Amino acid sequence: MHTLTDFMTHIKGVEYLISVLAITGFVFFVEILKPKPFRTLKESINEDVEHIRKEGKENTMRTLKRLATAPFIGLFYVFSLPFVFAYAVGRECFGRAAEGLEGAFGLAGRSFAFGWRPLESYLGGKKDKKEKSKAKIDEKKDEKEA
Repeated sequence: MHTLTDFMTHIKGVEYLISVLAITGFVFFVEILKPKPFRTLKESINEDVEHIRKEGKENTMRTLKRLATAPFIGLFYVFSLPFVFAYAVGRECFGRAAEGLEGAFGLAGRSFAFGWRPLESYLGGKKDKKEKSKAKIDEKKDEKEA
């Protein structure tokens, strides 16, 4: 251990081991003090064995195969996330490049909100902007008619 981070990581690991062992020891101690220790554990194991016998070997093997493949499916998902992220960013930035500079700059403009107030939430847009835009449209119509 050369740094404070190494020391803290080591101490936290030891703390977690001690706490898990203490909790496990407490559970065993409480179970041993009961008149029929581990009765509920025995009952649940017997129920599981009866269920497996009732369902048959084929269904049990299918379930075990699914359990065995689950970590690989999760690993594939985690492995594919960076590629999906890169695709989404590329499509957002460069997919709109045909419309001019709206690609990357449009993305940056939408992500920055100046005058942000954490206590106000305008999920449908600010009302002031809508009223101002309606007023501008009315002014343009009046100018065209005049």
